[in-house]
Amino acid sequence: MKARTAFISVLLALVLCGCDAQAPKIEAIDSQSKTLSCTLNGNPAQILITKGSLDASLVYEGKESKVNLLEVKDFYQILMRFDPQIGQLKINKMGNELTQLKSGNEKITTCMAEFNKS
Repeated sequence: MKARTAFISVLLALVLCGCDAQAPKIEAIDSQSKTLSCTLNGNPAQILITKGSLDASLVYEGKESKVNLLEVKDFYQILMRFDPQIGQLKINKMGNELTQLKSGNEKITTCMAEFNKS
């Protein structure tokens, strides 16, 4: 009987630990149309995201490029035509940090989101 009670106590503890009411809710990056304003190579860049689509646009140095957002475990990989000046880009699930991987170096910059009317 003690083993059963101990098992139920352990199971209950595991269930309760798995329920974290304080954890922030993260919505899908495409849950609303938005513009993410970030810095890339010291210059302003914008990522335009349309509600319900992982197709997006990257505006950088006066040029607009079509990109795709690929959802990975805890970030979105930005799929685009390779540009050696940009390298590889990814954005965190919250949409507030842009990570640039270029020439083996990783640089993280903060992004601001502006929600667009859709």
